[in-house]
Amino acid sequence: FFHSNSSATERDEWLEAISKSIEEYAKKRITFNPSKSLEETDPEKQEEDSPLGSKAPIWIPDTRATMCMICTSEFTLTWRRHHCRACGKIVCQACSSNKHGLDYMKNQPARVCDHCFRELQKQDNQCTPKSGSPVNHKSPSSALSTVLHSIPSGRKQKKIPAALKEVSANTEDSTMSGYLHRSKGSKKPWKHLWFVIKNKVLYTYAASEDVAALESQPLLGFTVSEVKDENSESRVFHLLHKTTLFYIFKADDPHSAQK
Repeated sequence: FFHSNSSATERDEWLEAISKSIEEYAKKRITFNPSKSLEETDPEKQEEDSPLGSKAPIWIPDTRATMCMICTSEFTLTWRRHHCRACGKIVCQACSSNKHGLDYMKNQPARVCDHCFRELQKQDNQCTPKSGSPVNHKSPSSALSTVLHSIPSGRKQKKIPAALKEVSANTEDSTMSGYLHRSKGSKKPWKHLWFVIKNKVLYTYAASEDVAALESQPLLGFTVSEVKDENSESRVFHLLHKTTLFYIFKADDPHSAQK
């Protein structure tokens, strides 16, 4: 397992975080605290601040998600990313087949994800205009749904173990998170991945907003060692299991490696 940090400082911070997790894990058995699902979080959270659809959301950049943030299907050239105009999340066409009028768009119909569509329908049902007639911000979505569902599916959906869905890449209560370069051996290629340490487990993600991990590795029994090499500029460290090299990491800079 080979990580590449940008700086020695970043490398040391990662070394400290991993070492601390290993020590704590040795004293206490790991317990998972599943992250809240999308249904439990964003729509309700936004509703507390302002009604869903009343303000333009902050769009998540395309590069931060390699999978649909609802169904976890992998994006490809044919199975493309779509942004929900209500919450800003990146979703696939199957999970955003509805349109709904949004206040910040002057009630023009816009593509929304399934979660937001249900929440917006609830808001419609709860609103009662002065005239006494029901509010209808919806635009007919059946036509869009029919078209999208008739498109030949290019979806690449893998069976992801439940353990890899328990912690999302952007979890707020992690011990450490960030991008590192990783190699599984001195002659293996480097990969730039997002890593999260939570509850003494090291999670690996393809991007920083992915809702499911590629893999998880409990840190019990592992040790980390700094690699002092003039060529590596103090950015490299090893993750070892007993005396076996498991991964090599390299930070983007010495400061990142120090973390």
